[in-house]
Amino acid sequence: MKSFTKTRQLRYVIIAALFALSSIGFAVQAQDATPEAAPPDMGMPPLPGDLVVGDLSAPRGVAFDATGNLLVAVAGRGGDFTTSVPSPDGSVVDMSMGMTGVVLSVAADGTATPLIPGFPSYAAPSETTGLYRAIPNGDSLWVLQSGGGPTNAGHPWMDTISEIDMATMHTIRTINLNQYEAANDPDGRGYDTNVSDIAWLSDGTMLITDAGCNCLLSWTEAAGLATVATWGNDVPTSVEVAADDSVYVGFLGEGLAPGAAKIEHWANGELVETFSGLNAVSDILLDGDTLYAVQLVVFGEQGPGPGSVVMVSADGVTPVAEGLLAPFGIAKGPDGALYVSFGTIAFAPGMTGGVVRIETGM
Repeated sequence: MKSFTKTRQLRYVIIAALFALSSIGFAVQAQDATPEAAPPDMGMPPLPGDLVVGDLSAPRGVAFDATGNLLVAVAGRGGDFTTSVPSPDGSVVDMSMGMTGVVLSVAADGTATPLIPGFPSYAAPSETTGLYRAIPNGDSLWVLQSGGGPTNAGHPWMDTISEIDMATMHTIRTINLNQYEAANDPDGRGYDTNVSDIAWLSDGTMLITDAGCNCLLSWTEAAGLATVATWGNDVPTSVEVAADDSVYVGFLGEGLAPGAAKIEHWANGELVETFSGLNAVSDILLDGDTLYAVQLVVFGEQGPGPGSVVMVSADGVTPVAEGLLAPFGIAKGPDGALYVSFGTIAFAPGMTGGVVRIETGM
């Protein structure tokens, strides 16, 4: 793939989304990651589907395991330890820290159980960082913890990908992206890492999007990490691999500008198609020949508003579900419906996030 230049961290751009949405009165505050399916309240837009689980603290990635359980990566609500850290604009903000991140397992009957509790959670006024995705693959669960920036670089669990044996829940290995970025600096612009998604080629090679270094990496046990491609400030957030091993990469878009987001389709090392004009793509899903995207926010005539799920093709963009407040992750369930996390960014006190089930009619 081609090489481009430099980056904007995903978390910094999400902070911009926070201020944009706050200015028009939409809000969600991450609360305790409890399994009750309490309906959202406090003035949130009505959900365009059925609530699967609610009252979650910054839900992020969603996926299904081999037995049909929905796995939700919940970043948490920080904790009782507080400290002050530098913010992107150079000011100092208070941050609470704790072990409130959790991989939540939701059965088909709606019963929610903490599968792996106790992940580090860092809650700033604008965003909670920590647990980002939990993705099953074979007999393993791959867990992404994302922090981004030099503040979290000293924490050995941040910006890592860990492989966990699903049978024993023992950690098999941990891949540290901080170490790779510090040693290699793929874009040549200094330290900046923020792991965002993973997917696998048919030969077992893992592909990794890193929103901090704006790069696509590969990993195998034999070769370790390697740089596949780098971009400018496009902020790659998500990656999917098709049956023919072609690769789709979703981008949040530089500066969270209207229409700046996109999805690129690569095959045999060449860019073959770009789906442009999207808004703040936080996740993508490839279901056969159907490509879905989650838009964290949508920009209209009145400015930024709630996000959406759309179907993307060469013919354009087709809305699937609109009016979702800060949606983030997407997965297709065994029942054929789409499951989307929402309320991923903390806004106003007393509001919660969760996962909504959306019928597609396909």
